[in-house]
Amino acid sequence: MRRNILVTGATGKQGAALIRALVQPPVPDPANEYYIYALTRDDSTPGAQYLAQIGENVLLVKGDLDAPESIFTIFEDAKSEGGIWGVFAVLAFPGLGVDASGEEAQGKMLADLAHQFGVRAFVYSSAMRAGPKYDDEMMLSGRAKVNIENHCMKLGEKGLPWVILRPGFFMENFDNFVGSIAASVLRKGLHEDTTVGMIASEDIGNVAAGIFRNPDNYKRRILVAVAEFVTMSQLDEEHQQATGKPMPAVPAGFAWLVLKMNKATQQLISSIERNNYDRLSGAYPSYDTEVRLANSAYKMKTYYEWLAQGKDLEKEARNWNQVSFWKMATGRL
Repeated sequence: MRRNILVTGATGKQGAALIRALVQPPVPDPANEYYIYALTRDDSTPGAQYLAQIGENVLLVKGDLDAPESIFTIFEDAKSEGGIWGVFAVLAFPGLGVDASGEEAQGKMLADLAHQFGVRAFVYSSAMRAGPKYDDEMMLSGRAKVNIENHCMKLGEKGLPWVILRPGFFMENFDNFVGSIAASVLRKGLHEDTTVGMIASEDIGNVAAGIFRNPDNYKRRILVAVAEFVTMSQLDEEHQQATGKPMPAVPAGFAWLVLKMNKATQQLISSIERNNYDRLSGAYPSYDTEVRLANSAYKMKTYYEWLAQGKDLEKEARNWNQVSFWKMATGRL
């Protein structure tokens, strides 16, 4: 069976990982053949050209998530090839402390079109949070994700086969110089016994691929994509074991200054603490089930395994998560 999957954020880490997992699977899927409609605004960029070289089943399609008519055209044109069977909706993170109204509009638009054109699997990559009781307290990008999720669920009552994928804290956040700041800030801001739910972006794509291979197993379910819950001390131990070196760090005084100056970073610390409490206390009773469900789609790598295997396959993109040293230093995250 031919399965045409539209991938937004195709040139990013999650999208590219999904494309590799479906087009170059470690175990062939003889019953299905996946064709990827990789969305890009500019098919001449290095990222787009990289995708085109993955395989002949990868089709670059030009469109702009801020121009809904261009996305509608992609769905319409795909009818001649059997239509869009699935959608992997990955939206650009605007950055900590940045307005996310555009992100919300894009997500709702994609869900609407998926419902209109009768897709068989709509996978939305959101973000991990402590549970529905805090939804009204979410702000900016967090609030946008809540609203997109709720929109998907309402469309589910009309037939949309949604799956919500909530990734944890990206292992890539600890890469490079900005990563050394992030690690130091978390070490300074979190309680010593607070755990962080970790995920490699490559594995988000792998989990999504597992969902598309067996959509009925995950239809209208929430999956929390986390490989392990570990303290900062445990992460440092894993880094030492894998690389022979401690995690890169900046002086504790500088980390303290970032925490004091940056409201968005303070909110991040509070969110991690709340996630940890609700998971361990049972305040979010379905948490562990949602983590196990994600790992049933694909067994994710620990931080140690990710480091030992050489991290992600693709080259790191500068400021891929919209965070820079200057933003951290000036409190403009």
